[in-house]
Amino acid sequence: MIAYTWVLELPRNTDMAEIRAVAERLGDSLADADGLLAGLVGINEAGHEGESRNAFALLSVWANTSRMNAFIWGDAMASVEHNVTRPSGRLWSVSSVQMDRGRLLAASHAGLDIRANRTYETLADAVDAQQGSASRAMAGRSSALACRGLDPATWERVSIDAWSGRPRDDETRVFRAIRAVAPERS
Repeated sequence: MIAYTWVLELPRNTDMAEIRAVAERLGDSLADADGLLAGLVGINEAGHEGESRNAFALLSVWANTSRMNAFIWGDAMASVEHNVTRPSGRLWSVSSVQMDRGRLLAASHAGLDIRANRTYETLADAVDAQQGSASRAMAGRSSALACRGLDPATWERVSIDAWSGRPRDDETRVFRAIRAVAPERS
């Protein structure tokens, strides 16, 4: 499995109604994407929910890179590039993913947390810690998705989470979910 994420920081004077429309179209395209395990499209809007800046985010988990690449190189991402800007995405090797599909489809918020490598920790210990972290996250009543991964180039860690309700976590970057997708696997 692989995770693909990006966050676009937007100027304060951005037409957020247009960004929401682009986000909804991106979410519709995610729903039709082969190989997607879970996808979240979110925004931050200055002046709403205590946000001081605008942002647009895609957080996604894929079964394999070929299916993910088909999405990235397809019409949905071309639309984001045409209507907003070209996103600079990050790829993450997934070490653990847990999901409650029913809750995910109703998620109101998504989170992205990126942390630096702990140089004293072995890779095996990092993966064990991430698997435990995902399990603990899913024990929460509002948790819908807990994905943990590593960047194989830098060994930075990523957490992608989704919740029903805004979490109280002050360290995670939280976005209001415009669309949460968890296609049925066939």
